[in-house]
Amino acid sequence: MSEPVLDMSEIIDLYKEDARGMIARMQDVLKTWSGIVSGSDARKDLRRWSHQLRGSGRTYGFRSVTRISKAIEKIVIALESQRLTADDRVRQSLLRKVSLLESVFKS
Repeated sequence: MSEPVLDMSEIIDLYKEDARGMIARMQDVLKTWSGIVSGSDARKDLRRWSHQLRGSGRTYGFRSVTRISKAIEKIVIALESQRLTADDRVRQSLLRKVSLLESVFKS
């Protein structure tokens, strides 16, 4: 008797739904840029979500999600260590990257 075939489509669909939610939250914290500038929970949340997407993207085979999320996480780490200033250039870069993530998960 053979093993049943595992249908990963439902799991992938759940992952995509969760990822869309994280991306929406990322967009929300970037709209209130003052939280990123001040280093509040918004910045910590952005780092956490990008880290989660980085790992889960790799797990579920979304290499572009891993690559983009890693770039976001690196920017946030640079902000935390004050190697980067939270100016408009950084904000625009983060917004573009989050927009790229959003495009990956458009149905």
